[in-house]
Amino acid sequence: MESLDLLILGVEASIALAGFAGIIATFQFGGAKDVRRSDAVGLTMILQISLMAALHSALTLLLYSFGLQATTLWALSSVFAVIFQAQGAYSASTKVRPAVRTESFKVFIVMLQIPTVCLIVINVMNASDIYFHKEPGPAIASIVWGLSLSGFMFSRLLLIPVWRNVHSQEAAKAAIAASG
Repeated sequence: MESLDLLILGVEASIALAGFAGIIATFQFGGAKDVRRSDAVGLTMILQISLMAALHSALTLLLYSFGLQATTLWALSSVFAVIFQAQGAYSASTKVRPAVRTESFKVFIVMLQIPTVCLIVINVMNASDIYFHKEPGPAIASIVWGLSLSGFMFSRLLLIPVWRNVHSQEAAKAAIAASG
């Protein structure tokens, strides 16, 4: 599969993820339910990261249509990756910080940020022609990482309400068993 085919796939997957997240959120958060900060942050991250991945892919495809040389195209795509990854990391850290309540969740968030920082460094190197030589790999890896994060947050959006119900049902059964 060519790099440009991957970019087209990136646009399609990003838009699909953002659209499905919107549909799920409409049904989950409609009505008078309480919405937790972590749920709102998760939904925000899905939408922002997915749409940034779509924009990154689309901008690279747009530049390709102008007939840029491959090295210039991928250097600019790496610049886009740096901008979008840095903005996403900053946005995530400022929105997630108030929602972090446990030390293990804090460590988990840091572990998710490590690949992002590595990709920022790799894309700076690629755009600067240091070690990487203006190749498509680093820019595409950034898009894949963004879609992976969005996919993870999407699965969280789907599954956390299910697990909340399971825990509340188990607590109710345990209360009945303890009182009876």
